[in-house]
Amino acid sequence: MNQKLTLYHAHWSLCSQMVRVALYEKGLQFKSERIKLCDHSDEAGNLADDFLKNINPTAVVPVLKLNDEIIRDSAYIIERIDDLDGDNKINLWPQDPFKRRELKKWVEDTTITEGVGMGKSLGTMVPLFSTGLIEDLIKNLKFRSILRIIFKHPRRDRKIAFLMMYFFSLKQRIGPIVYKRFTRELIALEENLKDKNFLLGEFSHADINLMCCFNRLAEMKLESLLEMPELPNVANYWQNIKARISYQRGILDYPDHEEMLEKIFNSGPNPHLEIMQNQIIENLSS
Repeated sequence: MNQKLTLYHAHWSLCSQMVRVALYEKGLQFKSERIKLCDHSDEAGNLADDFLKNINPTAVVPVLKLNDEIIRDSAYIIERIDDLDGDNKINLWPQDPFKRRELKKWVEDTTITEGVGMGKSLGTMVPLFSTGLIEDLIKNLKFRSILRIIFKHPRRDRKIAFLMMYFFSLKQRIGPIVYKRFTRELIALEENLKDKNFLLGEFSHADINLMCCFNRLAEMKLESLLEMPELPNVANYWQNIKARISYQRGILDYPDHEEMLEKIFNSGPNPHLEIMQNQIIENLSS
């Protein structure tokens, strides 16, 4: 059966990266429709009338169009992708019911899940460390773009967050609220990866999610957390997942905001880094 795939995505969106990696892992051809998000660009493609009416009324990416079917939510999109026949013979979801239940828990913990508050899971903690960049992007928007967000964005939670970043500053306060929980998650991951190259033994949907989360940490100059001698399993895992071709094709080949990232960190390392490194060492030695 012929399948026509169109992906509506943003280059720097974590969930968009996850879906792109899944498509490349499966070896599926797709048409790329880049959407510049309202918190990143005055273009605000996700608030365009056509996008809200025909693609996603919640103004969120990614969205996959499979023939004439619109599929939303990155976790569900990847499940649907796994059912398609691509050039690569790989299953991102195992057939064994027990492993599927285990994978479902990992996927829920490593992605941005609707109904899960920011900072409440590993997948919702990682974006908080990029608050500084998002805030700078929002403050660079034209005022008419802020008005467009006020009047057109359908999601109240995102609207409020963007407005708070535009008129005030959150970037110094967001990261510290998840220090303890995030370092505990990394230590737990270290234990889960004992004697395994991937979370379930074989590469899966959850490894895609963590690939994207870990890449975001690297962009935020926090990669040293993943390379600590105290976390050898995490370090080995990071090397394994970023060595995959899909890491290059689904993430690195879609760059964005490089100049601003360089500007943010040109004076030195991420201020969160040393604090969290020390917490990991303290937790492991106690």
